[in-house]
Amino acid sequence: MLDIINQHRTIRNYSERPVSDEILNEILIAGTRASTTGNMQLYSIVVTSDKHIKEQLWEMHFKQNMVIQA
Repeated sequence: MLDIINQHRTIRNYSERPVSDEILNEILIAGTRASTTGNMQLYSIVVTSDKHIKEQLWEMHFKQNMVIQA
């Protein structure tokens, strides 16, 4: 387990290739299983491929370009 934790990387370089619903659901399930502060499981997940919605989210996320690119 320590090897996995120590090798963790955050990569914010996205391709235009769509993600299948099956893979997306696996990722979302894994994300909801991750621990949170105080194990309170407080999180929000927004899934969209709509460019207009991504632009609105970009404004609310301190104009981080990864929001539009993801």
